[in-house]
Amino acid sequence: MAKRDYYDILGVAKGADVDEIKKAYRKMAIKYHPDKNPGDKQSEENFKEAAEAYEVLSKPDKRQRYDQFGHAANAQSPNGGGGQGPGGMNMEDIFSQFGDIFGGGGSPFDSFFGGGRQSNDGRRVTRGTNLRIKVKLTLEEIANGVEKKVKVNKQVICDTCEGTGAKDKASFQTCKTCGGSGAVRRVTNTILG
Repeated sequence: MAKRDYYDILGVAKGADVDEIKKAYRKMAIKYHPDKNPGDKQSEENFKEAAEAYEVLSKPDKRQRYDQFGHAANAQSPNGGGGQGPGGMNMEDIFSQFGDIFGGGGSPFDSFFGGGRQSNDGRRVTRGTNLRIKVKLTLEEIANGVEKKVKVNKQVICDTCEGTGAKDKASFQTCKTCGGSGAVRRVTNTILG
């Protein structure tokens, strides 16, 4: 079910100041408070709706994001990520639907960022951790979109020891290519945007 507009919930105009919003919220909180309406599910729902609207509209930063992007602006996950989309799906869930199309990798980005489920030669490859990259953007870049070049380090299987860490399969000497870690670091340049 689509969420109602926060301004409509509180019965205030979009240009209402914080005092008007607070006054409207208090009026609704008194009217629909669960203690005043025990067992009334609709009143309880109205109370929760009003509290949610007040939480967003009473804070200037949240209100500004809501005014610009609507309900999607404040629907982020607790760790600050992008949140979930329609039906509770996030981008990882959406890309996991593409498993067969991308050779069992689960995502078009898995092979690029070193994740995936299986390599071309049939060896099992473990998926790496999610990457978080901080990119500074101006307000103009955010509004108009921009392409930025970003360096990404990723671990790849060492060709010399094939991930065993040994100089050769029959030897227990440390591989000089990867230093016994079984992986070598390669830097990949990409354009995000």
